[in-house]
Amino acid sequence: MRRLLQFLKKFRDFIIFLLLQVFVLTFFFNSKNFHKAQMINTSNGVVGWFVEKKHNITKHFSLSDANDSLAAENAQLRALLPESFYKLQDKLYYVNDTLYEQQYQYIEAQVINASDNKRDNYFTLNKGTKNGVEEGMGVVSKNGTIGFVTDASAHYSIVKTLLSENINVAVKLRRNNEHWLLKWDGKDNEIVQLNGVTHDIDISEGDTVVTWGNKGIFPENQVVGYVNEIFAVDGKPTINVNVKLAVKFSAIYHVYVVKNLFKKEQDELEGDLFNEQNEQ
Repeated sequence: MRRLLQFLKKFRDFIIFLLLQVFVLTFFFNSKNFHKAQMINTSNGVVGWFVEKKHNITKHFSLSDANDSLAAENAQLRALLPESFYKLQDKLYYVNDTLYEQQYQYIEAQVINASDNKRDNYFTLNKGTKNGVEEGMGVVSKNGTIGFVTDASAHYSIVKTLLSENINVAVKLRRNNEHWLLKWDGKDNEIVQLNGVTHDIDISEGDTVVTWGNKGIFPENQVVGYVNEIFAVDGKPTINVNVKLAVKFSAIYHVYVVKNLFKKEQDELEGDLFNEQNEQ
């Protein structure tokens, strides 16, 4: 107690001065609306600046979770698209009825490693057999077709993309269903080719090329790209058709692995047919 009294006695002049200053400033700002408003605005501006900075930092670190959540939601929505269902009866469609049966499901995944400038290009995904991914499944993105799974471990999978020289994907023109095999010549990572297009085919620049869906790897009508160049070669019965890919492979992050619930049934049936033909 003695020390406190000594301290107050020693600094009494300064303490009295400080109290008087607080009193005068409080009286001044309360009596002058303009100065009071200026003080409030200044303090609000400082607080607002800190709140804005905190919001921007929080938003930045929340982007990854938000993107993952949106990708999972998109996978669920893709599974509800008409092409993901098998029609049980023609010319009939009822919501929540038994006329359509789920055929395709989608497993969302992220690309964690990739190449797009080699002769054969691959993606590594962060989902594997524990997530339902299997060899032979198709892979798509929100913009178009990617490729198919060639190998899968418990937690990862490898995808061969359309940018591979030894890949063949069955495609067709959306407007007339003319179909061919799509290949890549290994030159331009934005351009692929259609093989076997004859001179009598009705095809034009700008036509949309989509998946045929005959092998059950991809649902029918998944966008692959757009015809951007057609030219004939003297002496050949076919024409050369270049297709600009809908997907920019150097900028892919979120993808969807396509699970065909009927694939095993189709493979077994076609396998039996081919075995019978070989025996004849």
